[in-house]
Amino acid sequence: MSLALPSRTQTPLWSKRDEAVLGVVLAVGAVLVLAGWFLAAGRADAGDQLVYVTVALIGAIVGLAAVIGWVVRGRRVISARRGLLLGSPPPAKAEGAFATELVAATTGKWFHRADCLLAHGRDWSAAPRAEHEQAGRQSCPGCRP
Repeated sequence: MSLALPSRTQTPLWSKRDEAVLGVVLAVGAVLVLAGWFLAAGRADAGDQLVYVTVALIGAIVGLAAVIGWVVRGRRVISARRGLLLGSPPPAKAEGAFATELVAATTGKWFHRADCLLAHGRDWSAAPRAEHEQAGRQSCPGCRP
């Protein structure tokens, strides 16, 4: 009896073109950094080195931009795959679709909407806003009733 999982082909997160673009842009950034470093090293005056240090800094920024683009591309592919696997997210509630009942513990400092995550699963009784405020409770900063 074999416990091996069935093989299935998976598409990679990044295409060969993405890999090639990353490699080229990183190489350009590295060349700029090295060129700036070597050219600045031969100058005795700091003012003369400034131009070459700027070239090296631009190279570092180019390399960083390449890596950021690489990660963003991968995150987009993962997000698309998650959407295919899990389906689309549920629609967001409309502004007026919140629970209107306000609940709080009898000794609590805050009052919440009944659908607040902090009030979920608790057996708190509902009361009007005026009653909560009269008891010295403040509105929950999370659900903002």
